[in-house]
Amino acid sequence: MKLLITGATGFIGRHLVSRLLEEGCSVSATTRSAADAKSLSQRGVNTTQIDLLLTNDLQSLVRGQDCVIHCAAHVGLWGPKLLYQNLNTQLTKRLLEAAIQSGVRKFIYMSCANVVLNDPAPIENAIEDMAICHQDSLRYAQSKAHAEQLVLSSSSGSLSTIALRPALVWGSGDMIDRQIGPAANRGQFGWFGDGRYPYSTCYIGNLCEAILQVLIRNVPSGAFFIRDAEQMNLREFLSARLQAGGYKVPTLSIPLAVAWPLARFTENGWNYLPLKGEPPLVREAVRTMGYPLTVSINKAENAFDYRARYSVAEGMAAIEMGANKSLNIS
Repeated sequence: MKLLITGATGFIGRHLVSRLLEEGCSVSATTRSAADAKSLSQRGVNTTQIDLLLTNDLQSLVRGQDCVIHCAAHVGLWGPKLLYQNLNTQLTKRLLEAAIQSGVRKFIYMSCANVVLNDPAPIENAIEDMAICHQDSLRYAQSKAHAEQLVLSSSSGSLSTIALRPALVWGSGDMIDRQIGPAANRGQFGWFGDGRYPYSTCYIGNLCEAILQVLIRNVPSGAFFIRDAEQMNLREFLSARLQAGGYKVPTLSIPLAVAWPLARFTENGWNYLPLKGEPPLVREAVRTMGYPLTVSINKAENAFDYRARYSVAEGMAAIEMGANKSLNIS
């Protein structure tokens, strides 16, 4: 099976490339830097060094591929609206058009559970036909939701389109390692409320297994939530994940009644004043992490027999092992 992966050097893409190579797939990938291209090539990946936003010839990139797995995205919770539109929505549209014109048979879009976020309120046991995000203040969720709509509406007799919606994806190199853990060590990360509310998560190994099943099975076009088998509360999960990575567990807690207006205030400051960097708190972060969010996997179970191969404990053990190796701890 010949596969093209965009975003192959990102957190999800990097793990996915390894899993697909293990399965003997012929993997092609895009990258913007020469160093990343060299690293991928050394692993046996057919690499094209290219800026996907600048090229006018995506057809050449996807021609001859059996499937396109589109992981590339701007994943931050703050940035210009145009950045989200260009990288998350318009690029997806252009890749879809190229796939259709080149006769690709399957297009897998890496969506996220956040596409069903709207007004600040608990979401429990979400199913795939819930309304998708329409809130301008949630730029990441909204852009991913719009891109997902483009993907699903492009389904045809010759092109199967699947959007996978993993819950909070975690594993070595995740947002805990990149952002939350270092912030916690600096005393700059805390809980919204007490953080003890139900929250779905998805270990990267389980997400890769879901993608593999979608690749090898005749899966109907549509969106599918993916999560771990266990349902935990957010504080319990993040505390365990921080400890597994060797980070401090915060005790700071911000009342939700304070967090939302404070986030709006800081956003306004960065929007209208010449302030550097990113605001310390934004509404999308409050909406994403401040309320219960659990999802149902019944549809994925029925469509391609999805099962979480790895437990949360196994995922945590893998992270601890990697952390110990990096510290030369036997």
